[in-house]
Amino acid sequence: MNEADSGRTASDVSGRELSPTTLFVFALATGAFAGNLYLAQPLIELIGRDLNMSTATLGFIVMLTQIGYAMGMFFIGPVGDVVENRRIILASVLCVIISLLAVALSVSPAMFLIASFVVGLFAVGTQVIVPLAANLATDEKRGAQIGTIMAGLLGGIMLARPASSYIASQFGWRAPFLAAALLMTCIFVMLWLKTPRYQPKGQSTYGSLIKTMIRLPVTSEALRRRAIYQAIVFAVFNMFWTSSSLVLTESFSLNYEQIALFALAGAGGALAAPYAGKLADRGFARIASGGAIAIILVCMALSVPIVNLTWLIAFAILGIVIDAATQANQVLGQATIYAALPEARARANAFYMTSLFVGGAVGSMLAPICFDLGGWPMLVSAASVLLLLALVYWASEYLSKRSIASTKG
Repeated sequence: MNEADSGRTASDVSGRELSPTTLFVFALATGAFAGNLYLAQPLIELIGRDLNMSTATLGFIVMLTQIGYAMGMFFIGPVGDVVENRRIILASVLCVIISLLAVALSVSPAMFLIASFVVGLFAVGTQVIVPLAANLATDEKRGAQIGTIMAGLLGGIMLARPASSYIASQFGWRAPFLAAALLMTCIFVMLWLKTPRYQPKGQSTYGSLIKTMIRLPVTSEALRRRAIYQAIVFAVFNMFWTSSSLVLTESFSLNYEQIALFALAGAGGALAAPYAGKLADRGFARIASGGAIAIILVCMALSVPIVNLTWLIAFAILGIVIDAATQANQVLGQATIYAALPEARARANAFYMTSLFVGGAVGSMLAPICFDLGGWPMLVSAASVLLLLALVYWASEYLSKRSIASTKG
């Protein structure tokens, strides 16, 4: 996309199909942004030892980054409905680069945790990209194109862990954050060249944006339900992957390089995103979400005997399936809320993603606590309770829709 393209306004570019190049850059950027939130996840023991952090505080290493991201989505994300989107995205990349360098140079737990929080806070750029892409896409292909971009997001999350593990095993725990800063610099150049200018039509003040965003889940059942579904699913996703390095070390006797390969296998789950988007485009979002939650519940239950029997390949397959179901449910949710709230996509996405990462942060915090109290079985029990609650809530939606339909009939 050339410089002339970058000057178009909302009325000029809205509803146009994204070019393959721009779609690729958006997917790559969302993956790089999101991957930064998980660089520390497989390194919590290394970081804790080097910075003299207690075992009780290890859960905060990942949790604070996700809390920062949730706060960024809540307080910064909504401005995407009124402020020129390209400017927000590029500014967020610069802030993330500076914050990653601060993480790599940390000399105390406080400095590390504060810098990690700021990385999450300004990684909000990835969730300005997603509603921007929704605004640029045609109605017929919106779900599939969002799915492609979200595949980049989950791919970034999943690839960040093995890359971080491997780089840290060779050069120390600080090296992954330096490498990420370099990658984000390259992303900045690509976004500068390929992101079109998009000036939303909204003229609301910042205060009114926050107020309307808070009201959205009250007035929109679709947003309220989708936020709760994915918050629970993402909590379980983080419980699985935050503790996977612990169980792989304790039960499977793997080293960090081998754990990196295990995490790399999980990246295959990102391939489910485009297919989930197509299901949403065809009207199967509700039933597909219930299936995704049920699949994660079954996988978590199966993981207990698989860990006891030390079946590594089977455990890796479960990780892939959990990732695929998590990503599918997220895309299904986003496609649903974008269709339901076309005039407030940035605010709806901000609330949705805030809820998601609050759930993820809770999962990251609970994981080491559950593992410390009762090992992998305790973690699976807690995760299963959460998933059962999500399924009950999902069933209430399905049954109420059928009841309304039968009444009309």
